[in-house]
Amino acid sequence: MLNFSEIQIGKKYDRPWLATEWGFRGYEAISRGVFCPRGGGQIILFVTRIKQESLEQYNDYISGEYLFWEGEKGHGSDQRITNSTQSGEEIHLFYREIHHSPFEYKGLVSVAGGGVVPGRPAKFIFHLVHDQSAQDDLVMHQTEIESLPETERQSVIKARVGQGLFRQQLLEMWEGCAVTDVRLPTVLRASHIKPWRFSSNSERLNPYNGLLLLPQYDQLFDKGLVSFDEGGELLRSPALDLIEPSKLGISFEDKLRSISDRHHVFLHYHREEVFIRFTE
Repeated sequence: MLNFSEIQIGKKYDRPWLATEWGFRGYEAISRGVFCPRGGGQIILFVTRIKQESLEQYNDYISGEYLFWEGEKGHGSDQRITNSTQSGEEIHLFYREIHHSPFEYKGLVSVAGGGVVPGRPAKFIFHLVHDQSAQDDLVMHQTEIESLPETERQSVIKARVGQGLFRQQLLEMWEGCAVTDVRLPTVLRASHIKPWRFSSNSERLNPYNGLLLLPQYDQLFDKGLVSFDEGGELLRSPALDLIEPSKLGISFEDKLRSISDRHHVFLHYHREEVFIRFTE
Protein backbone atom coordinates (compact mmCIF):
# COMPACT_ATOMS: atom_id res chain seq x y z
CA MET A 1 0.00 0.00 0.00
CA LEU A 2 1.12 3.55 -0.68
CA ASN A 3 2.47 5.54 2.25
CA PHE A 4 0.50 8.69 3.16
CA SER A 5 2.41 9.56 6.34
CA GLU A 6 4.07 12.62 4.70
CA ILE A 7 0.91 13.80 2.95
CA GLN A 8 -1.31 16.28 4.80
CA ILE A 9 -4.95 17.11 4.25
CA GLY A 10 -5.25 20.57 2.70
CA LYS A 11 -1.68 20.63 1.34
CA LYS A 12 -0.95 20.70 -2.39
CA TYR A 13 1.11 18.17 -4.32
CA ASP A 14 1.97 17.61 -7.96
CA ARG A 15 2.24 14.21 -9.58
CA PRO A 16 6.08 14.23 -9.90
CA TRP A 17 6.43 14.78 -6.14
CA LEU A 18 3.89 12.06 -5.36
CA ALA A 19 5.58 9.64 -7.77
CA THR A 20 8.91 10.18 -6.03
CA GLU A 21 7.32 9.86 -2.58
CA TRP A 22 5.73 6.56 -3.57
CA GLY A 23 8.81 5.13 -5.26
CA PHE A 24 7.79 5.33 -8.93
CA ARG A 25 10.35 6.12 -11.62
CA GLY A 26 8.10 8.70 -13.22
CA TYR A 27 4.77 10.41 -12.72
CA GLU A 28 3.33 8.61 -15.77
CA ALA A 29 2.58 5.69 -13.45
CA ILE A 30 -0.04 7.83 -11.70
CA SER A 31 -1.15 9.96 -14.65
CA ARG A 32 -4.71 8.65 -14.90
CA GLY A 33 -7.74 9.96 -13.04
CA VAL A 34 -8.14 6.68 -11.17
CA PHE A 35 -5.04 4.88 -9.92
CA CYS A 36 -5.25 1.51 -8.18
CA PRO A 37 -1.89 0.48 -6.67
CA ARG A 38 -0.76 -3.11 -7.01
CA GLY A 39 -1.70 -5.30 -4.09
CA GLY A 40 -5.09 -3.67 -3.58
CA GLY A 41 -6.36 -1.88 -0.51
CA GLN A 42 -6.35 1.61 -2.03
CA ILE A 43 -8.01 3.59 -4.81
CA ILE A 44 -6.53 7.00 -5.65
CA LEU A 45 -8.69 9.60 -7.38
CA PHE A 46 -7.07 12.54 -9.20
CA VAL A 47 -9.91 14.94 -9.99
CA THR A 48 -9.72 18.18 -11.99
CA ARG A 49 -12.78 20.42 -12.20
CA ILE A 50 -11.73 22.62 -15.15
CA LYS A 51 -10.03 20.31 -17.64
CA GLN A 52 -7.97 20.95 -20.74
CA GLU A 53 -10.20 21.41 -23.78
CA SER A 54 -8.58 18.43 -25.54
CA LEU A 55 -9.66 16.01 -22.80
CA GLU A 56 -13.01 14.38 -22.08
CA GLN A 57 -15.14 16.94 -20.24
CA TYR A 58 -16.42 14.93 -17.30
CA ASN A 59 -18.51 16.94 -14.86
CA ASP A 60 -16.60 16.67 -11.57
CA TYR A 61 -16.86 19.09 -8.66
CA ILE A 62 -16.93 19.43 -4.87
CA SER A 63 -19.93 20.98 -3.15
CA GLY A 64 -19.80 21.20 0.63
CA GLU A 65 -18.79 17.81 2.02
CA TYR A 66 -19.52 15.90 -1.20
CA LEU A 67 -17.66 15.17 -4.42
CA PHE A 68 -19.81 14.70 -7.52
CA TRP A 69 -17.81 12.64 -10.00
CA GLU A 70 -18.28 10.99 -13.37
CA GLY A 71 -16.34 7.79 -13.95
CA GLU A 72 -14.38 6.99 -17.08
CA LYS A 73 -16.33 5.94 -20.17
CA GLY A 74 -14.59 2.60 -20.21
CA HIS A 75 -16.05 1.77 -16.77
CA GLY A 76 -12.73 0.14 -15.84
CA SER A 77 -12.82 1.10 -12.16
CA ASP A 78 -16.56 1.49 -11.61
CA GLN A 79 -17.19 -1.89 -10.01
CA ARG A 80 -14.16 -1.62 -7.76
CA ILE A 81 -15.33 1.78 -6.53
CA THR A 82 -18.89 0.52 -6.08
CA ASN A 83 -17.63 -2.41 -3.99
CA SER A 84 -15.11 -0.38 -1.95
CA THR A 85 -17.30 -0.27 1.16
CA GLN A 86 -17.67 -4.05 1.22
CA SER A 87 -14.05 -4.73 0.25
CA GLY A 88 -12.64 -2.25 2.76
CA GLU A 89 -10.53 -0.46 0.16
CA GLU A 90 -9.59 3.12 1.03
CA ILE A 91 -10.42 5.83 -1.49
CA HIS A 92 -8.06 8.82 -1.36
CA LEU A 93 -8.92 12.08 -3.12
CA PHE A 94 -6.58 14.57 -4.76
CA TYR A 95 -8.53 17.53 -6.16
CA ARG A 96 -7.74 20.69 -8.10
CA GLU A 97 -9.86 23.45 -9.57
CA ILE A 98 -7.99 23.74 -12.87
CA HIS A 99 -5.52 21.76 -14.97
CA HIS A 100 -1.77 22.42 -14.76
CA SER A 101 -1.97 23.29 -11.07
CA PRO A 102 -1.10 21.14 -8.03
CA PHE A 103 -3.65 18.80 -6.49
CA GLU A 104 -4.91 19.41 -2.96
CA TYR A 105 -5.08 16.28 -0.85
CA LYS A 106 -8.62 16.04 0.52
CA GLY A 107 -8.13 12.83 2.49
CA LEU A 108 -10.38 9.79 2.51
CA VAL A 109 -13.78 9.68 0.83
CA SER A 110 -16.53 7.08 0.84
CA VAL A 111 -19.19 6.21 -1.74
CA ALA A 112 -22.46 7.91 -0.79
CA GLY A 113 -24.50 7.26 -3.91
CA GLY A 114 -24.61 6.94 -7.67
CA GLY A 115 -24.12 4.03 -10.00
CA VAL A 116 -23.33 2.69 -13.45
CA VAL A 117 -25.36 3.71 -16.51
CA PRO A 118 -24.76 1.53 -19.62
CA GLY A 119 -23.21 3.48 -22.47
CA ARG A 120 -22.56 6.56 -20.35
CA PRO A 121 -20.03 7.52 -17.67
CA ALA A 122 -21.03 6.30 -14.22
CA LYS A 123 -22.01 9.00 -11.77
CA PHE A 124 -20.81 8.74 -8.19
CA ILE A 125 -21.30 10.86 -5.09
CA PHE A 126 -18.51 10.61 -2.53
CA HIS A 127 -18.64 11.87 1.04
CA LEU A 128 -15.48 13.63 2.24
CA VAL A 129 -14.40 12.35 5.65
CA HIS A 130 -12.76 15.73 6.25
CA ASP A 131 -14.62 18.75 4.85
CA GLN A 132 -12.01 21.19 6.27
CA SER A 133 -14.70 23.20 8.01
CA ALA A 134 -14.04 24.94 11.33
CA GLN A 135 -15.49 22.00 13.26
CA ASP A 136 -13.40 19.52 11.27
CA ASP A 137 -10.22 21.52 11.95
CA LEU A 138 -10.99 21.67 15.68
CA VAL A 139 -11.54 17.91 15.81
CA MET A 140 -8.36 17.22 13.82
CA HIS A 141 -6.30 19.39 16.20
CA GLN A 142 -8.17 18.43 19.38
CA THR A 143 -5.20 16.86 21.16
CA GLU A 144 -2.98 19.83 20.39
CA ILE A 145 -5.61 22.33 21.56
CA GLU A 146 -6.43 20.48 24.77
CA SER A 147 -2.80 20.79 25.89
CA LEU A 148 -3.08 24.60 26.02
CA PRO A 149 -3.95 26.66 29.12
CA GLU A 150 -7.68 27.39 29.30
CA THR A 151 -7.54 31.06 28.28
CA GLU A 152 -5.28 30.41 25.28
CA ARG A 153 -7.32 27.35 24.31
CA GLN A 154 -10.53 29.36 24.12
CA SER A 155 -8.82 32.13 22.13
CA VAL A 156 -7.43 29.63 19.61
CA ILE A 157 -10.82 27.93 19.21
CA LYS A 158 -12.64 31.24 18.75
CA ALA A 159 -10.03 32.39 16.24
CA ARG A 160 -10.88 29.41 14.01
CA VAL A 161 -14.56 30.38 13.86
CA GLY A 162 -13.78 34.07 13.34
CA GLN A 163 -14.76 35.21 16.80
CA GLY A 164 -13.21 36.43 20.02
CA LEU A 165 -10.01 38.45 20.37
CA PHE A 166 -8.76 37.68 16.85
CA ARG A 167 -11.89 39.18 15.27
CA GLN A 168 -11.86 42.16 17.61
CA GLN A 169 -8.23 42.93 16.73
CA LEU A 170 -9.07 42.84 13.01
CA LEU A 171 -12.03 45.16 13.53
CA GLU A 172 -9.75 47.61 15.32
CA MET A 173 -7.00 47.27 12.70
CA TRP A 174 -9.13 47.59 9.57
CA GLU A 175 -12.40 49.17 10.83
CA GLY A 176 -14.02 48.02 7.58
CA CYS A 177 -13.44 45.51 4.79
CA ALA A 178 -9.71 45.34 4.00
CA VAL A 179 -10.55 45.82 0.31
CA THR A 180 -13.73 47.90 0.04
CA ASP A 181 -13.80 49.69 3.41
CA VAL A 182 -17.45 48.65 3.88
CA ARG A 183 -18.08 49.21 7.60
CA LEU A 184 -20.78 46.73 8.44
CA PRO A 185 -19.39 44.45 11.19
CA THR A 186 -22.34 42.04 11.08
CA VAL A 187 -21.37 40.83 7.59
CA LEU A 188 -17.57 41.16 7.73
CA ARG A 189 -15.55 37.98 8.23
CA ALA A 190 -12.30 37.57 10.12
CA SER A 191 -10.20 35.50 7.70
CA HIS A 192 -6.79 33.96 8.35
CA ILE A 193 -4.22 34.58 5.62
CA LYS A 194 -2.12 31.52 6.45
CA PRO A 195 -4.83 28.91 7.12
CA TRP A 196 -5.57 28.19 10.79
CA ARG A 197 -4.88 24.48 10.31
CA PHE A 198 -1.29 25.13 9.22
CA SER A 199 -0.54 27.98 11.65
CA SER A 200 1.16 27.84 15.02
CA ASN A 201 -0.94 28.93 17.99
CA SER A 202 0.77 32.34 18.02
CA GLU A 203 0.08 32.74 14.28
CA ARG A 204 -3.57 31.79 14.84
CA LEU A 205 -3.94 34.76 17.17
CA ASN A 206 -1.73 37.21 15.25
CA PRO A 207 -3.89 39.99 13.72
CA TYR A 208 -1.29 40.42 10.93
CA ASN A 209 -2.24 36.90 9.86
CA GLY A 210 -5.76 38.14 9.21
CA LEU A 211 -7.92 40.14 6.85
CA LEU A 212 -11.37 41.57 7.53
CA LEU A 213 -13.37 40.83 4.39
CA LEU A 214 -16.82 40.92 2.89
CA PRO A 215 -18.14 37.36 2.34
CA GLN A 216 -17.43 37.20 -1.40
CA TYR A 217 -13.77 38.15 -0.90
CA ASP A 218 -13.47 35.85 2.13
CA GLN A 219 -14.73 32.81 0.16
CA LEU A 220 -12.54 33.46 -2.87
CA PHE A 221 -9.48 34.15 -0.72
CA ASP A 222 -10.09 31.09 1.49
CA LYS A 223 -10.36 28.82 -1.57
CA GLY A 224 -7.23 30.27 -3.18
CA LEU A 225 -9.13 31.78 -6.10
CA VAL A 226 -7.73 35.23 -5.35
CA SER A 227 -4.68 36.45 -3.46
CA PHE A 228 -2.73 39.69 -3.07
CA ASP A 229 0.78 40.59 -4.22
CA GLU A 230 3.43 42.40 -2.17
CA GLY A 231 1.85 45.76 -2.99
CA GLY A 232 -1.63 44.56 -2.06
CA GLU A 233 -2.87 44.27 -5.67
CA LEU A 234 -5.46 41.56 -6.22
CA LEU A 235 -4.28 38.41 -8.00
CA ARG A 236 -6.86 36.22 -9.69
CA SER A 237 -6.57 32.51 -10.31
CA PRO A 238 -6.86 31.24 -13.90
CA ALA A 239 -9.83 29.23 -12.58
CA LEU A 240 -11.77 32.54 -12.69
CA ASP A 241 -10.82 33.48 -16.26
CA LEU A 242 -14.21 32.60 -17.74
CA ILE A 243 -16.25 34.36 -15.05
CA GLU A 244 -17.16 38.04 -15.19
CA PRO A 245 -15.87 39.67 -11.99
CA SER A 246 -19.13 41.60 -11.59
CA LYS A 247 -20.96 38.28 -11.27
CA LEU A 248 -18.67 37.42 -8.36
CA GLY A 249 -19.36 40.76 -6.73
CA ILE A 250 -15.74 41.88 -7.00
CA SER A 251 -13.46 43.86 -9.29
CA PHE A 252 -10.13 42.54 -10.55
CA GLU A 253 -8.81 46.08 -10.07
CA ASP A 254 -9.30 45.78 -6.31
CA LYS A 255 -6.45 45.95 -3.81
CA LEU A 256 -5.86 45.97 -0.07
CA ARG A 257 -6.45 49.44 1.37
CA SER A 258 -3.21 49.23 3.35
CA ILE A 259 -0.53 46.68 4.05
CA SER A 260 2.11 46.34 6.75
CA ASP A 261 5.52 44.69 6.55
CA ARG A 262 4.17 42.23 9.13
CA HIS A 263 1.54 41.04 6.64
CA HIS A 264 4.13 40.04 4.03
CA VAL A 265 5.22 36.69 5.47
CA PHE A 266 1.62 35.51 5.67
CA LEU A 267 0.64 36.83 2.24
CA HIS A 268 3.71 35.12 0.78
CA TYR A 269 2.56 31.83 2.32
CA HIS A 270 -0.91 32.31 0.83
CA ARG A 271 0.47 33.00 -2.65
CA GLU A 272 2.79 29.99 -2.54
CA GLU A 273 0.65 27.41 -0.74
CA VAL A 274 -3.03 28.38 -1.12
CA PHE A 275 -3.39 30.44 -4.30
CA ILE A 276 -4.40 28.38 -7.36
CA ARG A 277 -2.15 29.08 -10.33
CA PHE A 278 -0.56 27.27 -13.25
CA THR A 279 2.70 25.59 -12.23
CA GLU A 280 3.30 22.70 -14.65
